[in-house]
Amino acid sequence: MRKRNLMLLMAMAAAMVLAAQAPAVIRITTNMPGGADAELREEAPDTNRGSSNELASRVSGTVENPTQNSLIYLKFGVAGITPSDLLGNIIVQTTYRNNNITAGRIQDPLGGPNTGWDYYVMDPWLTGADWDEATITPRNAPGYYYDGNLFTKGCGTPEEPMDGLTYLGRKLYDSAELVGSPLHLPVGGPFNFVCEPGSALHDAVAAALETDHKTVTIVMAIAHDQSTNNSQWKGFNYLFNPKEMTTLNTDAASPWSGMSNANGEFSPALIFVPEPATMVILLAGGLLLRRRQ
Repeated sequence: MRKRNLMLLMAMAAAMVLAAQAPAVIRITTNMPGGADAELREEAPDTNRGSSNELASRVSGTVENPTQNSLIYLKFGVAGITPSDLLGNIIVQTTYRNNNITAGRIQDPLGGPNTGWDYYVMDPWLTGADWDEATITPRNAPGYYYDGNLFTKGCGTPEEPMDGLTYLGRKLYDSAELVGSPLHLPVGGPFNFVCEPGSALHDAVAAALETDHKTVTIVMAIAHDQSTNNSQWKGFNYLFNPKEMTTLNTDAASPWSGMSNANGEFSPALIFVPEPATMVILLAGGLLLRRRQ
């Protein structure tokens, strides 16, 4: 019995050593070298909003007379990423900026699905893929089709994305995250879109490592359009914190109220998660040692 317990302790110690040596989560923000974040408003095609302290996407007006249409561009420097870092999930993370994303802003009153966000990744080899935050506008943005028609989104649709963009998928708002009174999404709360290994985002990061600029761009668009019957969804700015938002807004119901973003804690981020198999290997190692006895 003592020998078996000793071997089990040795297995646990070995597992702890391996865990300490396991790859860590890598978090790359738009604050870091190569990074950038900007909002593009098609109704203001020559206006650069790269230094704005908000990131938003919204649509408003009617099908016959749309008045606003905007997208979010996020660029991340991935020069330090290795092939092994691409074996696990990649998370695109943004954080809520304001405390006015209330239940009605995300839920369909007729019982349909919540609204959310569509995600696209840009081909790193596309001309202009290393865009400049200080000069980008709807007229010159790579992967953006400016036609002056505010009913169509500059990124295209999930079924037909613009040349140079690949559709990654859709993430809906989660009503379970609503807090406070009135119910709203908490300032600083994370909104995570997860891409599993082998996704187009993984492929884009691998391709970006072969370019001179070594950056990858994510394009985000609010999922609904002007054809929605939900008046609360039209014309509302669905806001996230850019790197320029150095101090979060106050929100009595949020644990992140008023916190600093000076170091990019709440900036848009690309998060590389070690492959899930790591923990399985650690557990299996301990079990095998135990079984051998």
